[in-house]
Amino acid sequence: MKKEQVILVLILVFVGGYVAGRASHKPSSSSTSASPPTLAPASPMPQVAAGSPTPSPSPAPSSNPSPTPSPSPSPSPSPSAAPSAPADPNQIWRAVIHDDDAKKGPDSVNVKIVIFGAFGNQETVDFAPTLQNVVQDFGDKVQIRWKHKVVPMPHPDSIFASEVAAAANAQGKFWPLFDKLIKSSSISPNSIETAAKESGINWDKVKKEVDAGKWRMQVLRDSLLASEIAANTYPNIMVNGVRLAAPKTYDRLKPIIEEQLKKSEEQAKTMGKKGVEFYQEIVKAGKNFEQMGGPKQTFDAAGSPILGKANAKIQVAVFEDFQCPFCSKVGPSLKEFAKKFPNDVAIVYKHMPLDIHDKAQGAAEASMAALQQGQDKFWAYHDILYNNQNSLEQDNLVKYAEQAGLDMAKFKKDLEQGTGKQVIGRDVSEGQRAGVSGTPSVYINGMKYQGPRGYPPEGLEAVARTYYGL
Repeated sequence: MKKEQVILVLILVFVGGYVAGRASHKPSSSSTSASPPTLAPASPMPQVAAGSPTPSPSPAPSSNPSPTPSPSPSPSPSPSAAPSAPADPNQIWRAVIHDDDAKKGPDSVNVKIVIFGAFGNQETVDFAPTLQNVVQDFGDKVQIRWKHKVVPMPHPDSIFASEVAAAANAQGKFWPLFDKLIKSSSISPNSIETAAKESGINWDKVKKEVDAGKWRMQVLRDSLLASEIAANTYPNIMVNGVRLAAPKTYDRLKPIIEEQLKKSEEQAKTMGKKGVEFYQEIVKAGKNFEQMGGPKQTFDAAGSPILGKANAKIQVAVFEDFQCPFCSKVGPSLKEFAKKFPNDVAIVYKHMPLDIHDKAQGAAEASMAALQQGQDKFWAYHDILYNNQNSLEQDNLVKYAEQAGLDMAKFKKDLEQGTGKQVIGRDVSEGQRAGVSGTPSVYINGMKYQGPRGYPPEGLEAVARTYYGL
């Protein structure tokens, strides 16, 4: 072999060995390509009060986006929401029933299927055919009961439709009306009236009763019950207090009914009860979340901003922080509630500036300077501050006072002198004494309100009617 050939062979061997060595050290794709961790969506949480070890201010935006960014928090404002149902599929909930419920099937049976739904809600519309399956397969072995769930309202006309349906039930016409209204989630006052008349209902009588608010309490009572038993989704179905979990199909509902039929037979014999009495007994000790928590607190409203009459029957004390994003969202609901009942409801603004918000104290002091010129001036200034939460620097606080039409010389003097600081300090002390740990925190006549997310005005009304006879 010639010298040049030998050299060429040696070069080829060297290159081949090098390539083989690189390949042998290259990690396999299965061992190195790990999926990025999945991040759970951030839930909107209350702003944490001073002293909390885990404040969660929004992080500054990054110019280099991460490959797996955290989902943006939901804009839903309220930190108070009915807790989620526990994982135990056999958990019994306190789904009590009432004499005025719309029902299908005899009272004497031991298995009762309670449905929390709403007219104008697509999920309820989609589930409706399942009721026919229940009737066809189980007949008079079970009873179906309808409960109105309209808080928060899934449709602008849901409450009106439910009130009409409650009135129709008193005329023995609920189910004919139900069959018409449940065909579509598209409802309106006109379509509801048409459906009622086609169902053989005395419309003039119904309209008069609904206008007088005769059935509103029943509808809100059902909705309050839904909140108390964490019936958060539409529709919510319970068989002798046992919740049907998603997906809400007849194939999943049927075995629950069959199980409860067997179980209730033995239970009824042991307890010596049947029908409504038996049902109420087994759900009586069921799980629930009280919407009004104790112990009762006493708050001093002297010198506080008040929307409504100071001596109103329903006193709603709200601990807020002008930089708290959740506070800005619930304000309109609270105002709407007070506006609906101007003689009976007062909203008392309680200051709770949190340490995690560097401009909250200054904004609180500025708002109290505005209060010195009248309640209406405070609330006008209050709205401007919440509409400009990201710009609460001192110069802006003065500019907003001009926008609110305040006497600027007096405003600046009161702000400089710290007028209102004493009230702010008192509010903070009261909040700490009551155990306020975040904002907004709402107390109705001294009791902590833990209602549906967003504090919808209908939810506040339901509690005020049920607990305080509004």
